[in-house]
Amino acid sequence: MLTALCGFAYGWKEREENPPPIITIGKEPPETRLLKKGRYDEAAKAILDSIKDERKDYRRYQDLATVYYARAAKDPANREKWIVQASSYVDKSVSLAPRDPINQMFAAFYIDRIGDASNQPCMYYEKAGKYAQEAMNGLQNDSIFVGDEKMPTQPIRDEIRKLSASLDGKNATKCANKP
Repeated sequence: MLTALCGFAYGWKEREENPPPIITIGKEPPETRLLKKGRYDEAAKAILDSIKDERKDYRRYQDLATVYYARAAKDPANREKWIVQASSYVDKSVSLAPRDPINQMFAAFYIDRIGDASNQPCMYYEKAGKYAQEAMNGLQNDSIFVGDEKMPTQPIRDEIRKLSASLDGKNATKCANKP
């Protein structure tokens, strides 16, 4: 699990060619097959239909964000429309689990990449920074349970610090003179 968390930052850039972040054991979920075929609406519907309890399935909204991020990459004419949609689903995931620092960390990475793809990145970088800070605030102990597994928080905090430094650089170069 820690490998998945730390590898997230590296793997995100590969998402445009292999969009779904859904980690599976065994059979590939239907939304993954649909997404690979470019059937975005059907993939989104499959994810929405799989959500039985929002409070428990809140991370599925980040999977839904992946669908719209992938669609933005393949549809440059409507990129901003799909980016806004992706961002809204990341926000929904965080709103359903505001005290989950791992979910906030993933949200920070998602929103950072959304900013990279947007023509208006500054607001996304600012939001990513906010989520990163909230994640750091939730990782004050030496360890955290992710599922049933107890994990040290230091490597996670290190990844968040790297993201924060990257966001600071992007803000300085791309957003310094923006309102």
